[in-house]
Amino acid sequence: MSFIEWLPEYETGFEEIDAQHRSLIKILNDLHSMLYEEKTGREELKKVINFLNEYIVEHFSTEENLMKNAPAFPPDFFEKHLKEHRYFIDRIQEFTGLFENGSLSTKELVKLFEFLGNWFCGHILRIDKDTATLLKK
Repeated sequence: MSFIEWLPEYETGFEEIDAQHRSLIKILNDLHSMLYEEKTGREELKKVINFLNEYIVEHFSTEENLMKNAPAFPPDFFEKHLKEHRYFIDRIQEFTGLFENGSLSTKELVKLFEFLGNWFCGHILRIDKDTATLLKK
């Protein structure tokens, strides 16, 4: 059972970014399944944590390079976007630390799930869509 399905209105028009967003939705769905089915083994959690740490590097560098290289991209919007990326990185590092020291409890997993869901709704569907619009101009 999927928690969230990819819909055409989520698309930014940049295939690489959309593919990365789809992979984040897959992880969100995987995490939902783990919590729903109460199957949160260490190996499954490791895959989620590893994915999120790779996502930080790959996805954020993709977006940031597009913004840096876009002619006349608004500097204030660029800074706002970077600030949100830094917040995401900080939160994922917190969850990674909990995982590494063995204290990523079910309660913390629910917080991670909520964080990722809120990130999808608040950042991807708002900030990333606005960024795509600005990049296309």
